[in-house]
Amino acid sequence: MKLKVESINKVMLLTLLFLPIAITSTEINIIISFLFFGVVVIMSYNKFSTTLINTIFPLVLILIIACISSFFYPSTFYDILKDFAYLLKPILFIVLGYILISKIKNKEFIFKVIIYMGVFFAIIHLIQVFTFLIENPFNVGDIRSQLKKSNPIELIAIVFLFVNKKQQYFSLNLKYSRFIKFLLYSSFILYFSRTMLVTVFIFILAINDYTKITRKGIMYMLLFLFLVISFYIFLNNIDLSRESTGLENFLYKMKLAPSEIFTPSINIDMKNHKNLWDHWRAYEALKAMEQLVDTKYMLGVFFGKGLGSLVDLGFVAPLNSEGIQFIPKIHNGYIYILFKTGLLGLLSYFCFLFYLYIQSYKKAVNSQIKFINNMLSGIGIYFVFTTLIITGIYNQGDIIAVILGVFLSLKFYYSKQNNINENSHIRN
Repeated sequence: MKLKVESINKVMLLTLLFLPIAITSTEINIIISFLFFGVVVIMSYNKFSTTLINTIFPLVLILIIACISSFFYPSTFYDILKDFAYLLKPILFIVLGYILISKIKNKEFIFKVIIYMGVFFAIIHLIQVFTFLIENPFNVGDIRSQLKKSNPIELIAIVFLFVNKKQQYFSLNLKYSRFIKFLLYSSFILYFSRTMLVTVFIFILAINDYTKITRKGIMYMLLFLFLVISFYIFLNNIDLSRESTGLENFLYKMKLAPSEIFTPSINIDMKNHKNLWDHWRAYEALKAMEQLVDTKYMLGVFFGKGLGSLVDLGFVAPLNSEGIQFIPKIHNGYIYILFKTGLLGLLSYFCFLFYLYIQSYKKAVNSQIKFINNMLSGIGIYFVFTTLIITGIYNQGDIIAVILGVFLSLKFYYSKQNNINENSHIRN
């Protein structure tokens, strides 16, 4: 019976990691999450650590603020329900990740799952890319628009393989390890993803203790910053065309990234949206901010406009076949949280990020716990970055929240095991 229950828990954990990437529907994922949550609550008693409670508390507070603020602004029931699902999903994912791995005896199961699932997605992606290239000329923009733009499972799988070379963090005997790495690295390159490129460095630096404010950490952060600045100086001194199709197109996107986020375009040409698309993230953030400022007594700035609130783009944007003027979500996650919950909610989110980051400063009695603490810190820095460009933890396809819950559970488990071993040693 215990074996059967454990198998069910493994299947649920696999599904939580697989489904959001395969089907980017928040509605479906939230329904599945509710079903799984009901199952784990019914099946067994669950004990939560203080670290888990402290982690999810700011996210719960954000949801509560959004619920309260929604009473003061008119919205449709569907939009309210949709926003509720968006804000609830990461909380459920963290808690489910925590509970499910706690019910699985072999904790290293999670590392095997992520790596093999990463390989599975890498194979699918490579097949899709090669099939596309057989039928179409090579074009980075077309590859990214027609196929998936990124894959967090592949990203984490690469990180695990890179940092665990001597198996000092977890035991994993992989057959054909070189071939597995080749598949993952090839797929990683063919995503042409700026986000994946930056975040893989974030995790590797964090796990190796280089993101802490120490002499060594500051040196590596300054080196990283120097390389980034030098790279952008290089990009801004070469002529790159928006219409290019190969590597030049990828470099053009890299060059454009800062202005895309921070420099909004206010001149809208209804016949030519190229300039607007190059600054789209900044434009939609600007329109959201304008609506908050326009609220009575500027209360929206402090408490947001709540669940169901929509950002008025100011024109019917050709985002689909019919065109859309009012959108429920924007790319900039910080402005998204501000729009829904105001400065109060944004402050809560900063507390969430800061709490994760400081885990690397916690005392670790062995390399395994140190790895877990640094991984949690890396997840915090990952969300600092991804919240700016793809909504972070509130992204539809995010599964890092599940992995966050898993590592919070592993932290509790291994810390408890270490205390038991210490007490046993004292008695002997």
